[in-house]
Order: sequence, then C-alpha cells, then structure tokens
Amino acid sequence: MKSTKFYQLLSSLILISVCASVSYACGPYNPIIPTPEFFGLSGPHKNMSEYERYENLKLWQSLTSERIPLDDIEEVVYRDPLTRFYDYTGYEPAKTDNLFYIYLKNSSDSEITDLLGTAKILEERWQEIRSPWYYPRNQGHIGDNGDFHDIIEQCKAYNGERLKDRYALQVTRALFASRDYAGCIEYYDSAFADIPDSNLMKRMAQRYAAGSWSRLGDVNRADSIFAKAGDIWSLSVEDPVKYMMKRNPDAPQLIDYIRSNAKDSTFMQKIRPDVNQLLKNNKVTCSADWNFLLAYIDSEFNNNQSAARRHIYKALKQKFSSKELESLARAYKMKIDAQLGDLSNLLADLKWMENKTDILNSDAKEWIRRCRNIIYVDWIPKLWKNKDYSTAILLCAYADNLAPSEQWHEAWANVRRRVYWSPTQVLNISDMRESEEFANQIDYGSLSFQMMGSLSSAQLASVYNSILSDTPLYTFLRRKARTDKDYYYELTGTLALREENYSRAITYLSKVSEHYLKTMNIDKGGYLCRNPFTPYPSRWEEYTPSYAGAKPWEFERQAKRHPHKSNPNAKLDFARKMQEYKRQMTNGRTSDERGLARMMYAIGRRNSFEECWALTQYWRGECTGIFEPSLQYYDDDFAQKRYAFLYNYEETIGHEATERIYDEELKAALAMLTTDEARAKAQLTLNNLKTIVKYYGDTSIGKFVKASCDNWQSWL
Repeated sequence: MKSTKFYQLLSSLILISVCASVSYACGPYNPIIPTPEFFGLSGPHKNMSEYERYENLKLWQSLTSERIPLDDIEEVVYRDPLTRFYDYTGYEPAKTDNLFYIYLKNSSDSEITDLLGTAKILEERWQEIRSPWYYPRNQGHIGDNGDFHDIIEQCKAYNGERLKDRYALQVTRALFASRDYAGCIEYYDSAFADIPDSNLMKRMAQRYAAGSWSRLGDVNRADSIFAKAGDIWSLSVEDPVKYMMKRNPDAPQLIDYIRSNAKDSTFMQKIRPDVNQLLKNNKVTCSADWNFLLAYIDSEFNNNQSAARRHIYKALKQKFSSKELESLARAYKMKIDAQLGDLSNLLADLKWMENKTDILNSDAKEWIRRCRNIIYVDWIPKLWKNKDYSTAILLCAYADNLAPSEQWHEAWANVRRRVYWSPTQVLNISDMRESEEFANQIDYGSLSFQMMGSLSSAQLASVYNSILSDTPLYTFLRRKARTDKDYYYELTGTLALREENYSRAITYLSKVSEHYLKTMNIDKGGYLCRNPFTPYPSRWEEYTPSYAGAKPWEFERQAKRHPHKSNPNAKLDFARKMQEYKRQMTNGRTSDERGLARMMYAIGRRNSFEECWALTQYWRGECTGIFEPSLQYYDDDFAQKRYAFLYNYEETIGHEATERIYDEELKAALAMLTTDEARAKAQLTLNNLKTIVKYYGDTSIGKFVKASCDNWQSWL
C-alpha cells in the first residue's frame, strides 16, 4: 500500500506542473523529528579487526609517545604501503608532518622501523597470493603458497624483550599465510605460553591458531578459541549469540553484535529468553548491559513499558561495560519515563543531558538529537493527552531552542532549497540579515508555536500565566523558551479572531507594541493590506488530472498581494469593526440596519479565513503537512497517531464550511432588508451594479451608479 506522503507528493508535482503560473501561499517551517540510536549502533558495524586496531594504536602510542596522535600512528601502521613507508624511513627520508615518522627519524628507533617494515613486507606478499591474478613464481610448483620462509626466520631471530610479542604475532601470521596450519598451531602454543591471555598480540595470534584448527577439520576447537577471543563473526555455529553467552558473555563484541541487530525484531525476540537465563545464572560481570537490552526489547517490540521501566531502573543500579552504554541507558530511561508520564526525574535528567549537549562535547549534536527525540516523540504527545499544555509547550520550546545556531543553518538551507515558508518567517533573503526579525521567524516556525496555535485563546492565556510560575522545572525550561508578552498576546489575540471572540481579541491585541507588530512578515509582506470587508471571489479552483478515472480536486490560488502599505494594527482594527457589526446585528434600530451589519459581518468572517487569512492564521499553502518533508521518523502515521491535535485549517474550519456559512449568512442578511434603499446599498457592497440598475434604479444609489458610469447600459 502506498503511503499518504506519496500521494501528497504526487499531487504537489501535478499541481506545480499544470499550474506553474499560479502563486502559492507559504507553509509553516517543518520541524525535524530526529531518530538517533538509543541502544543500537549507528554507522558502519564493527568487525573484530576494528576492535583490535584501536587497542593496537593505543599500545603503539604508549610504546613511543603519548603526544603522537592516533591518526598519525594509524597512517604509518595500517594505511601507508611499503614503498611510502621506506620513503619516510630510509637513508634520506622525505619530509613529512606525520609525528610518528618524525619520532622514528629523530629517535633512530631501528627496532620499531625494522618490525614495521617486516610486517608490511609480509602483508604485501600475503595480499599477492590472495589475489585471483596470482601465479606461482615457480611454474613447476603447483599449489605455491608464497615465500614466507625468510620472514619467519627473520622474526624468530629477534631476541629482545621489547617487541617479542609483536614478532611472535608476525611469525604466526606468516605460518598461517603459508598454509602451514600445523606449524602455526605448534608455534603459537610455544611462543605465547608465557604471555598473559590479556596481551593483545596473543589474542590476535590465537585467532590465527583458531583458523588453523578450523582448516585442519577441528571446527569445535576453533569455535571455542574464537569465542574466547570475542570473535563472534568467525563462529561457525548456528546460533553464535547463544554460543557466546555460554562461553564469553562479557566480551564487548557480543553486546555490540546484538546492538548492530537492534532493529531486527525477530532476532531481538529470539535472544530474549537467553538473556533472562544469562542473568539468572549470574554469568555476567556487567549485568547492566543485559537489563538495558531487556528494557529495549520490552519497550520497542513488546509495548510493555512497565516491564521496560523495571529493567532500565535495575540496570542503572548495576555495572555497565562502558560509559557509553550507561549514558544511553539513562537517556532511554527518559524515554520510558515520558511514555509513562513520570515527571519526577525530568528536571534532573534534563540537567544531566545538558552536559551531554554542551557545545564543546564532540558528540553534542547527537545528544541534541536524542534530547529532541525524547521530547518530541514521547513527552509532548503524553503531556498533551494529559492536558498538561503548559509543560508540553514550555518543554517543546526548550527543545526547539536547544541549538539556535543549528536552527539558523536549517532555516537558511530551506530557503536555498526554495522550501515554502510561513509569511511570519522568511519571505526574502534580506530578512535574514536582521537578527531580531530572524529570531521571530524561528519562533513562529517552531513546533512549540504550532502547538500554541492549536489551543483556544482562553487556554493559551491560562498557559501563559502558568509558564511564568516559579517552579524549579519551569524556571529551568524558560532559559531556552520565549516568554515575552508581545509574542503571547499577539497569538492569543489572533486565536480569539479565529474563534470570533472579538472582545478578547481587542483586549490582547491592544496590549501588543507597534514596534513588535512591525517586525512580523505579515505586515512587511503586505498580507494585511487587503480590505477584509470587500466580497472577493472564491480563491479555490478545481483541477481534474488528465489520466483515466481521475477525480477532480480543489487547489487554492494565492491572491496577489498589494504593494506594501504598513498597517501593523490591522488585526486590532478588524476586531473592533467586527465587534461593532456584532453589536449592530443585535441592537440595530431597524431591520435594515441589523441586516446590513449581518452582511458585513459575514463578509468579514469569510475573508478572515480566506482572502485575508493572515488575520486568523500564520501560514497557508501546499506545505502545511506537519513534519514534512523533514521527517526522519519513517512512519507514515506518526503525525496522525501522535500529533493529531495540531491545528489544521482544512480539518477544522475548512474553505467549504467557510463558503457555506457565508452563503447562508449572506442570504439571511439580504432577507432581513425591507427597503429598496437598503437593498441597493447591499448590492453596491457586493459589487452587483447590474442588479442595482435593473431593480433599484430609482434609489439614490441607483441614480449615483447611472450618473457615474457612462456605459452602464451595456451591462443590461
């Protein structure tokens, strides 16, 4: 089944292709709902060699100088071929800024230089015989395994202690490369007998011994050695996870292997009983890792948040195998707390999280993504469902502004990609240069603003009073949230206009400073220059695609904006006029007065939602779908399931309902008129001059029309 987003995109493309000359209204800024990893491993999955590589680089650093960067060591040890290595370590070495090469040159450490050169010769010869293009040097020697005899003898001849284990590793590798598997095993057993099992070179060498046993047919012994080394990738057993749990459950490679499969629900559900058994038998040192795993499975795949909570809280009291997993577990606890609506630890957790999002932390961006995920995905829907609007909005504003510079970058990128923007956001690039104005643009394009716009004016007024209270949580959140009166009062007044509560609109809009109103793009862009009491034609047009069986659908064309003429108090003026018309509808002395007021009220109401929509809304257009196109949460129903509460013009008021109410009210208003003079006045307002001349020509308005229009007879 194709997703709703596909049809929305298809519709947009069709619309653009057939109606290129039509100008569209802008849509709101689309907030990003990030999807960072909380338990799984992000990026390319590690293999056994990568674990050994990092440890080896650290050992080289301790053997030489802590001041040499690991990247420089990696370049020399792993990346540079033999020829380049000789260029920088030969009799007249080439110039380089690599500190490891500089160390070898200035220290004259021939021991290390000889070892590295020998290892690179071995690697190049081994690569040669592994190539499908390799041909034996001796044409009569079928099955040539390469010539490693000189390397083996050279390495065995080393009688020092400093690099003894490293030379022993090279001998083991050379014997394995020459396919002398029995000799490889025999040498490993004797050379590493006195070396501790924790030694990296021994652990690397034992994998070659295991490979030798496997090639000699003793697969069981090979698997037991691989498990001891943590090499889960080399196991030949049917269930490598279960095998490792029984033999080496504390191997960091095991938990990482599981984390690399964290999105595979079948895999994760299958290992859950084994994890329970592992914890019952007390076979693991770092039991926190495994309780974290159980919490993840119960939350993500079993929808059992209570069980997940028990496991994650237990994990946080136990020992983890790494600081990384411990931090991820606490972040995941925040998600579970949010899903259960437990606010008791939120303040402490956010303070802890801020240390992670500090700008000087190397992984700060990923922790910002985690914080936003917890708030956007879990906290906001739960708080809104519980009608805790104040905490939801303040917490959302906190998340929106965690990294203002990042929002600026995203906003600028969207402008460059020609994304449709809200008129209260970016209309032209020159607007970006005004810092105060751009701050407003971010605030009006944020998710927290859309949430505030989804409340009633009375609810928002109550929320504003609430978020100013001096609770520890609110005081902390307000540091990154906008709370000035102009921002809230202008929105409250606009919501009141949307509700036709003009008395409340006047109360709040009259408190908003003119300076603030002039910073808004609805004023600068001329969106409020049209007369809301003029009966404009419908802005909606019908389009029928050309393919067979296509159904017609309506699209909204953008009205041409008037040349800019600032009227920052347009909303307040509109509210006052509508309030007056409302009073006249009830208290007018005559039926004509009441009917004309009802007609003007109907025109004003319709225009405030349609032609002059900026009076009651902050965006209109094709990009009004929440979380599109920047949704990183790949779930077609995400917005519908968790953010259905967000205000949407089409699903609340809607142009069809607006037009229906307008037609009904206009008909009722005209029926109230009792005199031709009043009827003529009404038709003049509606711009029906033919009707005036034809039916009300004897009225003062009819005579005025005839006298003012030379060609009026051509209308008849």
